Amino acid sequence: MPDKTPDGAGKPPAASHSHGIAQAVTKLRYDDLPAEVVKHAKRLIVDTLVVAAAGAGRAGGTSSRALRTAVPAAPGRSKPWFLRQPAGVHAVDATFVNTLHAAALDFDSLNRAVHADLVCLPAAWSMAEASGAGGRDFIAAYVAGSELVSRWSRAAQGPSKGWSGTSLYGGLGAAVAAGKLMQLPDVTLRHAIGLACSQAAGTQQANVEQVLSKRLQPALAARQGVFAAHLAASGASAPEHALEGRFGLRALTQPGDDSQVLDGLWQQWQFLDTGLKAYPVCACSHAAIEACLSLRARYRLNANDIASLTATVSPFMARLVGAAFSRRGDAQVTAQFSLRYHLACCLVHGRIGLDQIEPQALDDPRVLPLIERIRIDIDPLNTAELAPASVSIVLQGGREVTARCEQVVGGSEAPLTDEALFAKWTDCGARAETPLSADDLHRLVEQVDRLERIQHMDRLPSGLEGLIH
Repeated sequence: MPDKTPDGAGKPPAASHSHGIAQAVTKLRYDDLPAEVVKHAKRLIVDTLVVAAAGAGRAGGTSSRALRTAVPAAPGRSKPWFLRQPAGVHAVDATFVNTLHAAALDFDSLNRAVHADLVCLPAAWSMAEASGAGGRDFIAAYVAGSELVSRWSRAAQGPSKGWSGTSLYGGLGAAVAAGKLMQLPDVTLRHAIGLACSQAAGTQQANVEQVLSKRLQPALAARQGVFAAHLAASGASAPEHALEGRFGLRALTQPGDDSQVLDGLWQQWQFLDTGLKAYPVCACSHAAIEACLSLRARYRLNANDIASLTATVSPFMARLVGAAFSRRGDAQVTAQFSLRYHLACCLVHGRIGLDQIEPQALDDPRVLPLIERIRIDIDPLNTAELAPASVSIVLQGGREVTARCEQVVGGSEAPLTDEALFAKWTDCGARAETPLSADDLHRLVEQVDRLERIQHMDRLPSGLEGLIH
């Protein structure tokens, strides 16, 4: 009798990683979630909603409005956030639009190298509306998807090949969240994960060239994950070893050990590591931004004081934000992915915020000359993705000052203060198509804090419905 193999030859193979994950997901209940996980989930839900409100509105620019017109939305019970349209759409389409808007400002939450909430929250919300699930089931599905996206990302081994982790693993998480809300049995959910593997894609070339497909890739992944769950429910099958097989996702994209995904699952929560961004730009710039702002404040610097500036970053950071400043890409994406531009803005404005990522801000005559005095050095021994990074400034008189940032503000080790977070939400809320006032934001926090009491997500309480839809 031939030996078992992970690619389908010989005897039926042993249970796969995706099947084990599916079994764990179907067993998870809201009551299994620790109180601190639920509390953190609610904070992340508010953050994602408010960032999406700004992304759907003026801050998202004409590109967000234009891109969503490409979706020939089918009728359904799900509603895109903050668009005030009376008719519902299919969950697949609502997921795409909501993820697109949540990604528009690059201000969404981050779990190390992946934006898990960016894909799993829209998928879970849209599917909860479509299925009429309650708030408790919605929260459990969203958290399960986000936790797994983090675990798939961290189970990757070796240097990044240039795949976008959010796009590569996000669709799998979206399939998990949607499939759980559809109450798929474990075998069917395993097929949903496998079907999501069949669609997994998305590379960092979009970041390098600073083009709009960067914000499209997560939306496509989320959409495909929900679609995969529907396909599985309709009877479509997928490989048993879609993750670890000889031609599985790991072998053909980024090597990894998916046994780590199950190790401590629902006990050791990587979800709690999800941080809230302090700046609406790629997180690979944040440590250098912090170092630069600390020097500006400590020595009371302005742009005229600067002879030159050198930022020393890791190879991974340099790949995503270290390219020479160029106006060839999309203006807003360039503003979000050029470290030179970020540092120049910090020196001129004392900040890098939503005003600085508006397309017209790239033509600021105070910022452009300073960009030419900024150099990016790569430390080959630094294997980090987000921190540390250092900044060295040579002043006009020849004096050199240096600062180093060891951890990104907003992460689990250095969380944003409540005041800083509400200031972020206020800034975003003001840029929504229908602006959200401070009172609106307080009401949103109060409503989200009671999500587990909602019996049917397609019939939200009037206070929450009026704010979101």
